[in-house]
Amino acid sequence: MINKLNALLEDAIKDGVFPGVNYCLIADQVYFGSLGKRSLFPQPEDNNLETIYDLASVSKVISTTTCIMKLLEQGKLRLYDQVVKYLPRFRHQDIVVWDLLTHTSGLQADLPKASQLASREEALDKVFACDPIYPKNEKIVYSDIGFILLGMIVESISGLSLDEFARLHVFEPLGMVDTCYNPLDKNRCAPTELRQDNIYQGYVRGHVHDEKAYILGGVAGHAGVFSTVADLAHFMGMILNEGKYQGKVILSKPTIDLLFRKQVEVATGVSLDSDARGLGWIVRGNFCSAGDLVSDQTILHTGFTGTNIFIDRKNRIAFCMLSNRVHPTRDNVKLIPFRAKVGNFILSHFQGVKHGGN
Repeated sequence: MINKLNALLEDAIKDGVFPGVNYCLIADQVYFGSLGKRSLFPQPEDNNLETIYDLASVSKVISTTTCIMKLLEQGKLRLYDQVVKYLPRFRHQDIVVWDLLTHTSGLQADLPKASQLASREEALDKVFACDPIYPKNEKIVYSDIGFILLGMIVESISGLSLDEFARLHVFEPLGMVDTCYNPLDKNRCAPTELRQDNIYQGYVRGHVHDEKAYILGGVAGHAGVFSTVADLAHFMGMILNEGKYQGKVILSKPTIDLLFRKQVEVATGVSLDSDARGLGWIVRGNFCSAGDLVSDQTILHTGFTGTNIFIDRKNRIAFCMLSNRVHPTRDNVKLIPFRAKVGNFILSHFQGVKHGGN
């Protein structure tokens, strides 16, 4: 059956969904695959399982959300703490950590004209100058701004940079040896977009694709993590194994339970605006990127560069797919409907793991 999954992905490459793709499927066994090219320009390069991909917004859950949960477990933070308690420059007394994690703070989605930002200081000034554009807790507005703030909260509480805290408390304990911000071995990285702007000239490779994260030095709460499918297999297996990895408790079972709990939902009939949010993660809702067949105990996320992950706790299946669909240009959006088709195929043809993922 894995050959049929590979054939589905090969057809997608031929259709121009992405240049190449790496995946990990945790089901009745652990499957890995690498297909296509990791680079088309300036010269073609074959893909392999060693390729490191820019996770884009999947960083929000693999790193930032997990770091916040670690601080919660350490007794250093509550979900309902005011953001201003940790970030005095933030001016909105009523917004709490939970609001940022669930994208219900009312803050805008993005910084306009991010590619024109001149410095980290200018970017942070604009983040702290943001005012809510919607009433708090009345609307889900997916916000990079909120997660930039969450990354800074991790730094404020821990006294460490976000990348260092994530390395010490998430990546290293999970044996995620190739997962980091600002990767050193850029030749192993899949290139993303051809850029000709104030920030970058040429094909972006080994540098974060997201403009805001780039100007923030490559380390930010909303984007910046690079990883491999082998490393993400460790993370997904830990979640399926109730927070344990090789006998070590990475996250407690109560924390895992909390991650799978719907916090807010906007779903009135069939609506393209419908959404269900957990803490950081999307929880299965209408128009789910993991497909139509995953259970209501499924957490998931996608990334702009062409990445996605889902973990179905009830069916005990987890899957991540890493691609650089923005290579050579972000105008290619064929991946958006394709993700769900892959999820439907997986849930239809594979049985779940029986005893945890590690």
